[in-house]
Amino acid sequence: MPQTSNNIVGFVNLLSFLISIPMVIVGVSMSQGSAEECYQVMAKPMIIIGGFFMFFSLVGIIGACCNVTFLLIVYLILMMFVIIVGIIFSMITMIATSKGAEEVKTREGYKEYRLPDDPNWLAMAILKENSWESIKSCLTVPEHNVCTDLKERQINSTDTELDQNELTPIQSGCCKPPSECGFVYGGMTTWTKNNGGSSKNNDCNLWNNDNKTLCFECQSCKAGVIYGVKDSRRKSSVVNIVFCIFIVVFYFISICALGNSAKHG
Repeated sequence: MPQTSNNIVGFVNLLSFLISIPMVIVGVSMSQGSAEECYQVMAKPMIIIGGFFMFFSLVGIIGACCNVTFLLIVYLILMMFVIIVGIIFSMITMIATSKGAEEVKTREGYKEYRLPDDPNWLAMAILKENSWESIKSCLTVPEHNVCTDLKERQINSTDTELDQNELTPIQSGCCKPPSECGFVYGGMTTWTKNNGGSSKNNDCNLWNNDNKTLCFECQSCKAGVIYGVKDSRRKSSVVNIVFCIFIVVFYFISICALGNSAKHG
């Protein structure tokens, strides 16, 4: 049927429009209702992305359902922009995850993380002072503190039992001191400094049992964050590929809708 492509474009864009509404609402409420820097950082991208897709979807809905040729042309141009951005983002993801932070296995069985001697641009961006302060504010925000999970597990005070619990790269780097410090584990996120320790790792001096401090200024914490980003980017690359394939297919359906609109116009 000649109108099938128009119906598909209209339906998909209606879903996209409905999804964009809560994104904008949440973004605005986060920017106005919280003084936490973490929320302020997340709010802007949500408002921008949500607003773009709201406008993008409206153009597609009106163009497809009302057979407005001009709007469908604008819609196709915007979609081509989305396709190009998706491809570029996928390429950047592949480059960014090539290096960043290294995983090492300690004698105690922990997976710990180290910054390489030549960190890539992603790692350098994260390590910038302003960037790290924003990231740290997200890691330490009370209701989402990454180390709270360790307390909720009610871990007993033995090193072996802590080994048996799976720690994320961020928890490994930020919620406990490096193993080479030789600290005595006191349960949950509490560690006692060993006066006989001779490690030259400056992270050992930065560790503090205070929940707002812990090892959030440590190099190991920064390495854990970078490795976590690297790992999540690798997983998201599959989603990026599927998204690009879907958009390309949908682009050709939209071209059919433009043809139908031109005939009716």
